[in-house]
Amino acid sequence: MIKKHRLAALLIAGAVGAACLNAIADAPRTGQLAASVSAAALQPYRTQLFNLLSKDANIVDGKTYYQAGFAKQFDALLASSSLAKADKIRVPLKKRLLSGPAPEPALQTDPATGAQWLVYSACQAHRCDEIALRLLYDPAARRMVGKLNLEKQTEFLGAPSAGEQRLLGQQP
Repeated sequence: MIKKHRLAALLIAGAVGAACLNAIADAPRTGQLAASVSAAALQPYRTQLFNLLSKDANIVDGKTYYQAGFAKQFDALLASSSLAKADKIRVPLKKRLLSGPAPEPALQTDPATGAQWLVYSACQAHRCDEIALRLLYDPAARRMVGKLNLEKQTEFLGAPSAGEQRLLGQQP
């Protein structure tokens, strides 16, 4: 009886292994297999910034998109800002940034490193020219960097590299 179970397990393992090898052999050498894994890793983050930071359900589709690790990184990034610390307005900067329009993120690749970044934009309603944030997030590395524009002053957040600064400097 034990031998039958071992034989069945070996047959199943062999079939699974063969299927995996066939999938790898059939995939083009351009990294299609890696891209599909990457797409799955990106999926939870492909929504507006305010959805990722709110524990409440979205009013349009009723889904909750909150990502605790992302929200913690976002809060730490804003807390590290010297501009935000010097800001004297009583309404918290986070609340102001999330009050305005926020498109779904775009996917951009850093030409220097090949890293894929989700690019988020946020701004204060009716003051987008004066109070805005552009954010890069790499879900694979769990890394976040940003560029804050606050009352005609600009600050890079999270120590972005020169290439990342170029990506942050581009318009959405």
